[in-house]
Amino acid sequence: MKKTTQFRRLLEQKEILVLPGVYDCISVKLVEQAGFKAAAVTGAGLAASVLGYPDVGLTTMSEVLTQTRNMVRAVNIPIFADCDTGYGNLLNVYRTIQEFEEAGVGGLFIEDQIWPKRCGHFEKKQLISKEDMIQKIKAALDARRDPDLVIMA
Repeated sequence: MKKTTQFRRLLEQKEILVLPGVYDCISVKLVEQAGFKAAAVTGAGLAASVLGYPDVGLTTMSEVLTQTRNMVRAVNIPIFADCDTGYGNLLNVYRTIQEFEEAGVGGLFIEDQIWPKRCGHFEKKQLISKEDMIQKIKAALDARRDPDLVIMA
Protein backbone atom coordinates (compact mmCIF):
# COMPACT_ATOMS: atom_id res chain seq x y z
CA MET A 1 0.00 0.00 0.00
CA LYS A 2 1.26 3.50 -0.83
CA LYS A 3 2.49 5.52 2.13
CA THR A 4 0.02 8.26 1.25
CA THR A 5 -2.90 5.83 1.50
CA GLN A 6 -1.44 4.31 4.65
CA PHE A 7 -1.16 7.76 6.29
CA ARG A 8 -4.64 8.86 5.23
CA ARG A 9 -6.13 5.66 6.69
CA LEU A 10 -4.29 6.21 9.96
CA LEU A 11 -5.76 9.72 10.17
CA GLU A 12 -9.27 8.39 9.54
CA GLN A 13 -9.15 6.05 12.54
CA LYS A 14 -10.88 7.05 15.77
CA GLU A 15 -7.80 6.60 17.93
CA ILE A 16 -5.30 9.42 18.35
CA LEU A 17 -2.37 9.12 15.96
CA VAL A 18 0.88 9.87 17.78
CA LEU A 19 3.59 11.16 15.43
CA PRO A 20 6.97 11.31 17.17
CA GLY A 21 9.27 13.98 15.78
CA VAL A 22 12.20 12.73 13.69
CA TYR A 23 15.13 14.48 12.05
CA ASP A 24 17.39 11.78 10.60
CA CYS A 25 17.47 8.10 9.65
CA ILE A 26 18.48 6.89 13.10
CA SER A 27 15.64 8.74 14.84
CA VAL A 28 13.02 7.49 12.36
CA LYS A 29 14.29 3.91 12.60
CA LEU A 30 14.02 4.09 16.39
CA VAL A 31 10.45 5.39 16.09
CA GLU A 32 9.54 2.54 13.77
CA GLN A 33 11.23 -0.05 16.00
CA ALA A 34 9.32 1.32 19.00
CA GLY A 35 6.09 0.41 17.20
CA PHE A 36 4.77 3.81 16.14
CA LYS A 37 2.61 3.74 13.01
CA ALA A 38 3.98 6.99 11.53
CA ALA A 39 6.44 9.80 12.24
CA ALA A 40 6.65 13.55 11.67
CA VAL A 41 9.71 15.43 10.50
CA THR A 42 10.47 18.19 12.98
CA GLY A 43 11.81 21.29 11.30
CA ALA A 44 13.39 22.44 14.55
CA GLY A 45 15.07 19.07 15.09
CA LEU A 46 16.25 18.92 11.51
CA ALA A 47 17.68 22.47 11.61
CA ALA A 48 19.45 21.72 14.88
CA SER A 49 20.87 18.38 13.72
CA VAL A 50 21.93 19.47 10.21
CA LEU A 51 23.01 23.08 10.82
CA GLY A 52 23.28 23.42 14.58
CA TYR A 53 20.91 26.40 14.56
CA PRO A 54 17.32 27.03 15.63
CA ASP A 55 14.44 26.77 13.16
CA VAL A 56 14.49 30.32 11.77
CA GLY A 57 14.34 29.57 8.04
CA LEU A 58 18.01 28.73 7.53
CA THR A 59 17.40 25.22 6.19
CA THR A 60 16.74 25.22 2.48
CA MET A 61 14.11 23.18 0.69
CA SER A 62 16.87 21.03 -0.80
CA GLU A 63 18.36 20.25 2.62
CA VAL A 64 15.02 19.35 4.16
CA LEU A 65 14.00 17.36 1.08
CA THR A 66 17.22 15.33 1.11
CA GLN A 67 16.92 14.50 4.81
CA THR A 68 13.23 13.66 4.42
CA ARG A 69 13.78 11.48 1.34
CA ASN A 70 16.48 9.54 3.21
CA MET A 71 14.14 8.99 6.16
CA VAL A 72 11.30 7.83 3.88
CA ARG A 73 13.63 5.28 2.29
CA ALA A 74 14.88 4.05 5.68
CA VAL A 75 11.52 2.86 7.06
CA ASN A 76 8.20 1.30 6.13
CA ILE A 77 6.00 3.71 8.11
CA PRO A 78 4.63 6.91 6.54
CA ILE A 79 6.32 10.22 7.26
CA PHE A 80 4.55 13.55 7.68
CA ALA A 81 6.92 16.24 6.39
CA ASP A 82 7.54 19.78 7.62
CA CYS A 83 7.70 22.00 4.54
CA ASP A 84 8.03 25.33 6.37
CA THR A 85 6.16 28.01 4.43
CA GLY A 86 6.49 26.15 1.14
CA TYR A 87 9.85 27.88 0.66
CA GLY A 88 8.61 31.00 -1.08
CA ASN A 89 5.87 32.16 -3.41
CA LEU A 90 3.15 30.15 -5.16
CA LEU A 91 5.58 28.65 -7.69
CA ASN A 92 7.84 27.53 -4.86
CA VAL A 93 4.88 25.98 -3.03
CA TYR A 94 3.89 24.11 -6.20
CA ARG A 95 7.42 22.74 -6.62
CA THR A 96 7.72 21.91 -2.92
CA ILE A 97 4.58 19.78 -2.98
CA GLN A 98 5.70 17.88 -6.07
CA GLU A 99 9.22 17.30 -4.76
CA PHE A 100 8.09 16.01 -1.37
CA GLU A 101 5.36 13.88 -2.94
CA GLU A 102 7.96 12.38 -5.27
CA ALA A 103 10.19 11.72 -2.24
CA GLY A 104 7.45 9.45 -0.91
CA VAL A 105 6.05 11.28 2.11
CA GLY A 106 2.66 10.25 3.46
CA GLY A 107 1.67 13.86 3.97
CA LEU A 108 3.09 17.31 4.59
CA PHE A 109 2.27 20.70 5.99
CA ILE A 110 3.00 24.31 5.12
CA GLU A 111 2.90 27.25 7.51
CA ASP A 112 1.25 30.63 7.18
CA GLN A 113 4.17 32.71 8.43
CA ILE A 114 5.93 35.53 6.63
CA TRP A 115 9.47 34.92 5.41
CA PRO A 116 11.90 34.74 7.10
CA LYS A 117 9.93 32.57 9.47
CA ARG A 118 10.43 31.87 13.14
CA CYS A 119 10.13 28.51 14.82
CA GLY A 120 6.57 27.89 15.98
CA HIS A 121 7.86 27.74 19.55
CA PHE A 122 9.20 31.32 19.42
CA GLU A 123 7.31 34.52 20.17
CA LYS A 124 6.60 37.37 17.74
CA LYS A 125 5.70 35.25 14.73
CA GLN A 126 4.00 37.13 11.91
CA LEU A 127 1.45 35.60 9.55
CA ILE A 128 0.75 36.24 5.89
CA SER A 129 -2.74 37.41 4.97
CA LYS A 130 -5.61 34.96 4.84
CA GLU A 131 -5.96 35.62 1.11
CA ASP A 132 -2.29 34.84 0.46
CA MET A 133 -2.51 31.61 2.45
CA ILE A 134 -5.62 30.55 0.54
CA GLN A 135 -3.63 31.00 -2.68
CA LYS A 136 -0.78 28.88 -1.27
CA ILE A 137 -3.24 26.13 -0.33
CA LYS A 138 -4.75 26.22 -3.82
CA ALA A 139 -1.27 25.98 -5.38
CA ALA A 140 -0.47 23.04 -3.10
CA LEU A 141 -3.67 21.22 -4.05
CA ASP A 142 -3.07 21.90 -7.76
CA ALA A 143 0.45 20.47 -7.46
CA ARG A 144 -0.65 17.28 -5.74
CA ARG A 145 -0.76 14.28 -8.11
CA ASP A 146 -1.87 11.62 -5.63
CA PRO A 147 -5.28 12.44 -4.11
CA ASP A 148 -4.29 10.50 -0.96
CA LEU A 149 -1.38 12.87 -0.22
CA VAL A 150 -2.40 14.69 2.95
CA ILE A 151 -1.74 18.43 2.80
CA MET A 152 -2.15 20.35 6.04
CA ALA A 153 -1.84 24.09 6.29
